[in-house]
Amino acid sequence: MNKPVWLELTDELVKSIFPPVHEVLDAMNAGDLHLAMIPRMALFHLSGCLHSSMRANEQGLHSAVICLVRQCVEALTLVDLGLQAAEYREPRLEAWDSGKLTHGKMRQSLEADVWARYGNGLWDESWTDYFGNLARSVQPYAHYSPVLMGWQMSVVDNDASNRFHVAIGPAVYDSLKASRITLLHSLVLWTSGRIVGENTANPEWQPITDQVDALGRSLGQSKLLLGTKNWADELAPHMLFRPGYDWRDA
Repeated sequence: MNKPVWLELTDELVKSIFPPVHEVLDAMNAGDLHLAMIPRMALFHLSGCLHSSMRANEQGLHSAVICLVRQCVEALTLVDLGLQAAEYREPRLEAWDSGKLTHGKMRQSLEADVWARYGNGLWDESWTDYFGNLARSVQPYAHYSPVLMGWQMSVVDNDASNRFHVAIGPAVYDSLKASRITLLHSLVLWTSGRIVGENTANPEWQPITDQVDALGRSLGQSKLLLGTKNWADELAPHMLFRPGYDWRDA
């Protein structure tokens, strides 16, 4: 089966996006050295978690992978803050570094002061609604819990009576779970590209913007997402499509 377009675009973008993001951050964070390192290190963490989770997803380690995706989304907030003007970012980075500012409060600050100029998410929803949906989709995976355990079960068969059999083991590949996680990987990449594009006028970024825009259009057409509904429910491990429904994207 051919790869869906959004996955082909993801495979290309993941090869090219992070070096220029680092260049943008380096150019914008030329003040206090310690504070300047925070968004850069967050980007290193994001990149490391993303690449590690891509490899582990292919091996069927879905519960470990979804935890790494949560780390990617957490790191995105610090990268976003690092792209703002010095008078805005530096006091907030210092407050985060000293434990006085949580990620939640940081997101609230960005929502109030920055995100209105980011435009829409994948469809016609606001950036606040989009990022909130993305964050909620991975929020349950801060701790080992019943819902996280659900990512360790591979559905063997699912009949019309809504009964299904599962396989469990150290690493058990499930095609639907793997595809949903791959979609989240793509959303992390797209989000990374969007927040940089909204904060730089560097013409060298334009080829990345073109890739990011193409990826966003393709992701918006995926059958794995049902519009702006609650992704925390939609992408949960126990959510199955009805038998016979073809959820695979062309």
